[in-house]
Amino acid sequence: MKKLTPKEHVAAVRFNCDTDKYHSNLWSSSPYLPNGEYLANLRTFHGYTCSGMLPVHYNRFANAAKIGHINKQKQQYMFQRYKHHIEQQYNASIESAVLEEIGMYDELTGINIMTDDRHGWRKNAKDSSVVAIGEKIHKVLKCEHITKSDDSVSQRHEKLGTQRIYHYLEEQDVQVNVHSHERNLSINKLVKDKGIITN
Repeated sequence: MKKLTPKEHVAAVRFNCDTDKYHSNLWSSSPYLPNGEYLANLRTFHGYTCSGMLPVHYNRFANAAKIGHINKQKQQYMFQRYKHHIEQQYNASIESAVLEEIGMYDELTGINIMTDDRHGWRKNAKDSSVVAIGEKIHKVLKCEHITKSDDSVSQRHEKLGTQRIYHYLEEQDVQVNVHSHERNLSINKLVKDKGIITN
């Protein structure tokens, strides 16, 4: 082995012939794709993007495991290429889930939903994701990501996300009959003001 060159998550190795010093062979640990990218790098990026990992977690994991690393510029470039496709899949998924949930009720007067939020961290969260799922099919009907740029007070993130979810459902002409959620007084008030039963 003459030289090992790391190329993100791929190792490119040049082997020299023992009998002919001018004869060498280049081998890589991953096949090329038609676009010139390495398959292993794209699969790793795809897995990390679709897992919900944050870039900081990926960077720490890759560095600690010593498995190579996709640089920040390449991550940004690849993310921009993925973004459109992910948004398309998300929109198709939630549209389908809303229709499936509506179809589960004998009377077409409305649906029942459950909501909850997840904060970036416990105290003074920089962001929150509020998720609504259908009570019957347990599929995501809508997810709203709220950041400090939307509202600087993190305690109001869940209410803002829930309001956006209601706005989306109203745009789809979907009425909510029952709304189940954890004990949150601002959500209780919001739901009560809309005249919806809460659990």
